[in-house]
Amino acid sequence: MTLPRLYDDLAYLWPLLSPPEHYEAEAAALTELIDQHCQAESDEPIRVLELGAGGGHTLVHLVERFECTAVDLSVPMIGNCKRLVPEATAVIGDMRSVRLDKTFDAVFIHDAVDYMLSEQDVRATLATAAAHLKPGGLCVIAPTYTRENFVDGDVADDGTTTDSEELTYFTYVHDPDPADDTFEMILLYLIRDVQSRKVELIEDRHTCGLFSNEQWLSWMDDAGFESQHGEAHVDAMPWSLFVGIKK
Repeated sequence: MTLPRLYDDLAYLWPLLSPPEHYEAEAAALTELIDQHCQAESDEPIRVLELGAGGGHTLVHLVERFECTAVDLSVPMIGNCKRLVPEATAVIGDMRSVRLDKTFDAVFIHDAVDYMLSEQDVRATLATAAAHLKPGGLCVIAPTYTRENFVDGDVADDGTTTDSEELTYFTYVHDPDPADDTFEMILLYLIRDVQSRKVELIEDRHTCGLFSNEQWLSWMDDAGFESQHGEAHVDAMPWSLFVGIKK
């Protein structure tokens, strides 16, 4: 898989683009789900696996309560994760094929699941989740968009400043071909050096998967989960989740 630049040479920007504090509310909602569905055995901690953990911005909050393991395909992102969450076990691996020879109480996949572009990719990822869960274990999938909530032409922007540079970025989401199962996210980064005042403009295109609620639930059922589509609330906004319990 060819990684977008954000997960390769531009991975150093990730803590600036989407800092860990932005994930506090999502981590709290996830913690609530884990507490509802997972029971620790005797004095053993509840073990949580995040597939596609990126820089560890969700796990840094979960590790306060749970024993956490992070898996990601991006070597630079795993490096970010190790620095931010040294308490977590960090593994380089593909969520479609990695096998850790270990089981967990909960498996979580955040928006990294967006990069699964086909039914085959999604089914392989769900098989990985099932293989790492105990019977009765919790699986939570959180794609950014489904067919039902996709916003064609959605635009967002943000920025931040460090001692050495000013970063402004724009995100544009669109669907070039509504007949297929993908959409495109275009990121534009404007990086201004504080000393030289020169501005670098970088374009970074991401192809992402787009599937319906019905497809997600069907594939989760086939993978061995009793599943449902629901919502948590993050900063008063609905957060679309697919929640499955391993049969």
